[in-house]
Amino acid sequence: MSDPGQRPHVLLLGDASARPYGLERALSRAGFQLHEASGPGEHPEPGDGPDAAVVTAQEADAALGTLLQGLNAAWGGQVPLIVVLASPDREGPARALGLGADDAIASPVHLAELAARVEARSRRRPRPADRNGVGRTQEILLDLLEQSRAGRPMEELLGTLVRRLTRTLPGWDAWLIAAGETDVAAPRVLVSSERGESHELRLDLERYPEVAEALRTGRPVLVPDVQSDPLFDLVRRRWMYEGIDPPVRSVAALPLGGGDRVLGALLLRSTEASARLSPGEEWFALALAQAAARLLDRERRPMAARSGTVDRELDALTGLATPERLDCRVTEESERARRYSLTFSLVLLDLDAQRSINERLGRPAGDRLLTELARMLQREVRASDFVARYGGDEFALVLAETGATGARDLVHRLRRRMDSESFGGLPLGERVHLSAGIVAWPHPAVEQPGDLMVLLEAALRRGKAQSEERIGIAE
Repeated sequence: MSDPGQRPHVLLLGDASARPYGLERALSRAGFQLHEASGPGEHPEPGDGPDAAVVTAQEADAALGTLLQGLNAAWGGQVPLIVVLASPDREGPARALGLGADDAIASPVHLAELAARVEARSRRRPRPADRNGVGRTQEILLDLLEQSRAGRPMEELLGTLVRRLTRTLPGWDAWLIAAGETDVAAPRVLVSSERGESHELRLDLERYPEVAEALRTGRPVLVPDVQSDPLFDLVRRRWMYEGIDPPVRSVAALPLGGGDRVLGALLLRSTEASARLSPGEEWFALALAQAAARLLDRERRPMAARSGTVDRELDALTGLATPERLDCRVTEESERARRYSLTFSLVLLDLDAQRSINERLGRPAGDRLLTELARMLQREVRASDFVARYGGDEFALVLAETGATGARDLVHRLRRRMDSESFGGLPLGERVHLSAGIVAWPHPAVEQPGDLMVLLEAALRRGKAQSEERIGIAE
């Protein structure tokens, strides 16, 4: 048995009566060191937190949301929260994700699967030594944003991204690969750290199975050792036939986009035998892959759908998407939902009393509040969700695979987070409040995506007219 001091620490919280029979035994046998507590402060190292937390509950309700909010606040959102629900409700895991969980599973629970999820989440948790990657990522993304606003061509922006990536990860080569627009099996290399811009270089997917898998599934592919991973069985035979030694030891292929809109992949291949991506470096690379996806997405959309300037893509004050980009995303999401019989929700948030804040404290204070609120919204939603600035003091959210109930739970969670935060520019102790409108797809009154926005604005007006919950839902 491994040294207990080296075993991952997993904290068990929540409703003990909701735990599946044998949970503790299964996690212990999987190699975890278990602790039990009613809150984060009882963990031996509350400032850093465990490697993962398993939170059990009867159902995804407001009490669970309060607990998840407290855990995220205590650990700065750095500890993976895996929710296990005793209820067999199929919508429960989606609601739990909307309340702040990183992963969720409903009864009946397969304990081996749960242990695998906990192991995967704990392995990817950024350790203290890795967290400076967050600062590096923000620096690079802000630099790209400034260059984009200055009108730099996409090729130059992608080249900058690759150079900054390999400068931060010196043991790796990086390639940005675009999937074929009509044939995903014919990708081309846009930029590489070896060649610079390589627009005419086509990639042989038989030699790059990690890229083929990332394009096919839309999920990251991480291979620590190509000499033992079954994904490379055919490639190893090809290397042996050609009489060459394996040219690489570790690889990672990170999709640009996800679901049915995979625009390409960020390929990382080790240049040093001992190179391995740490959890923080993995997170760093994933963030840059999504930045590259946004650049490619903008380039691929028809010129009629774009203004030709970045101002139509990003709001100058908050850095969020503009209403024009929101329209495109709603159309894309509705097409995906129709094709795969999925649901999604739109949420329109209105910042109450913004005009009063501008009048009392001045426009700069009001602008700072909007900017900080935009950053909070981006932190609180999932990676698959979408945030846009809709109007002067309004923000729109597109919540993938989420019904009206999950959207309402998210609004309540956002309000609780706002109550716990102090926004710059406001007097100490002053709180801001949100009204909300929600519409879920499919909806009987919706024939085309544009109808959703009409219903959404009407739902917000109903929400603002309420005296208590202030959430309107398009029935």
